Amino acid sequence: MPAVRESAGLPARYIGVLCDILDGLGVERAALLREARIRSIDSPDALVALRQVEALLAAAERASGRLDLGFELGRRLDPTAHDVLGFALLTSPTLGHLLRLAVTYQRLLQPFFALTLQRSAGRADLVYVPAVALLPRSLRVLEEAIVVSNHAGFRSTLGERVPDYEVFMSIERPAHAERYRELAPARVRFGEGTPGLRISFPAAALEKPLVMANARAMRAAEERCKALLRRTRLKRRWTEWCRTMLRESEDSRPTLEQLAGFVNISSRTLARHLEGEGTSFRELSLQVRTERARRMLAAGDLSVTQVAYRLGFTDVASFVRSFRARTGRTPGSLRRA
Repeated sequence: MPAVRESAGLPARYIGVLCDILDGLGVERAALLREARIRSIDSPDALVALRQVEALLAAAERASGRLDLGFELGRRLDPTAHDVLGFALLTSPTLGHLLRLAVTYQRLLQPFFALTLQRSAGRADLVYVPAVALLPRSLRVLEEAIVVSNHAGFRSTLGERVPDYEVFMSIERPAHAERYRELAPARVRFGEGTPGLRISFPAAALEKPLVMANARAMRAAEERCKALLRRTRLKRRWTEWCRTMLRESEDSRPTLEQLAGFVNISSRTLARHLEGEGTSFRELSLQVRTERARRMLAAGDLSVTQVAYRLGFTDVASFVRSFRARTGRTPGSLRRA
């Protein structure tokens, strides 16, 4: 669920895996951790704050010269990397059960994305959307790590029986996009709009049995996951999350209902959360549209009429009234300036 950036923490074991990769590239681990102000990653219960993760990723790309660290990280994160939840996933009876466990206990894996499993028209979609405001680099690295680690999990649990599936990522096509051929039979598409990603299967694939299914072991592991989840508490900050989703969605302009669906709550509940934080979805939408209008008008590439229609206004007069009410000046005056 949407969370205050400072309260979101990534399990340190994943930072350890990233540091192992960087060790192999000749990058000094201690220097990176110092630069990101991470004191230790040795404790099994340690969490690394988002601001530290972002600082580490910036330092890691700068020191290594590599922009495919998310892909490399994902390759190392098969289910065995996920502590007790990984054991529960491995011993699940079917792919569908594995995915439902992943959704239920997503917060134990990482709190930066919300996860839902959606079914329609013969498809089953695993949908990840940012649960906190992420910098572009973090979004890129984490999306890549999630996609590649999911594929590693499918290989571990299904063997050679991985079904054809599709992946839709919001990040732009990276320079190393050819590496995604390694994920066959998956077909990967980039630049798919709203921040986040979607992994789409034929619904029949959910019934596929897993090679290490063990009902007793799975139940024991899940009981431990329940206990861990009860200890996990994140403060929610819905305003920040909604503003980020609206800002990053560009021309797609998601509705209140669509954003609520991303995190598996009702639109009424999301509206109530926003009201409790002193705002509304309409107000956030107007704020973000006004920000975009300012940028587009200042760039000078589009006329006032073109800007109005790009922002979804049905007529120019409505755009002019809205812009003047929020900024105290007309769009034309800003564009001329």
